[in-house]
Amino acid sequence: MLTLLSALSFPLALVNAYGDPGTCSGNCWAHDPGLYQRESDGKYFLFSTGGGIQISSADALQGPWTQVGQALPSGSIIDHDGNTNLWAPDVHYQDGTYYMYYAVSTLGSQNSIIGVATSPTMEVGNWTDQGSTGLTSDGSQGYNTIDANWIKIGDTQILNFGSYWQGLYQVELTSPLKVGSTAPNNIAYNASGNHAIEAPFLFEYNSYFYLFFSSGKANGYDTSLPAQGLEYRINVCRSETGRGGFVDKNGVSCLESGGTTVLASHGNVYGPGGQGVLNDKTLGPVLYYHYADKTIGLAVTDYRFGWNRLSWTDGWPVV
Repeated sequence: MLTLLSALSFPLALVNAYGDPGTCSGNCWAHDPGLYQRESDGKYFLFSTGGGIQISSADALQGPWTQVGQALPSGSIIDHDGNTNLWAPDVHYQDGTYYMYYAVSTLGSQNSIIGVATSPTMEVGNWTDQGSTGLTSDGSQGYNTIDANWIKIGDTQILNFGSYWQGLYQVELTSPLKVGSTAPNNIAYNASGNHAIEAPFLFEYNSYFYLFFSSGKANGYDTSLPAQGLEYRINVCRSETGRGGFVDKNGVSCLESGGTTVLASHGNVYGPGGQGVLNDKTLGPVLYYHYADKTIGLAVTDYRFGWNRLSWTDGWPVV
């Protein structure tokens, strides 16, 4: 019996290579989520692409989640196409203020701007739009200025950003509101096909900086499924400095199409991506993302908020 069970467990482990998303109750819709815990009481706020950035809140990561409104219900003050349908929120806390970066663009365009809003609480009605960070693209550069992610490395504040074209970039900030004069630095590139790589998120852990990013086709699953394996998935590379030199588990440079998969489609989970990492006050590092549940639907309006606790094996994150 023990021999039979051992033989059966091996292929089962291959099938279930990724953990299923953690429990979610209430309104669990999400798209390109940004997740943050309030410093004062640990309350969770979930920000999603759509309109003026949708906000949901909950007292526990598992929910129940309640959709409470938009951060910027009138859109952005930035005078640019797409300013009423803001994308890819990224939130952090600094010196008593919450900062939310967002993208102003239109689907398929490289003409984009990254803006920022501020709040003392993250609650609906308490966000003030600060307009453009000064980080823009018009098609003449190799990058696309969407999918911002803030991090501080030493004394330097950094924005990671990028989508398709020449991939992911990094630029220095002079303050949380403005970029500096230093040219952006290319940190990751996918040479294959249409260069489907986006949504950088840099997380520092145990003397390394881990660059999580999404690869593959992000949406449109309800009308046309990509070939198997070409849908969204979450990959990672790491660096000792966080400023470059990112490689995957096999030592392949992230500038040469490197990337170790952390989470991909499995079971009823399809196309996970648009991710970030929250250092949860109770659970520790948590990978969060959106995904399509095959039992619910594949349209963007059906996307779900997913999360998994992260652990590290031989220096690499696993869900």
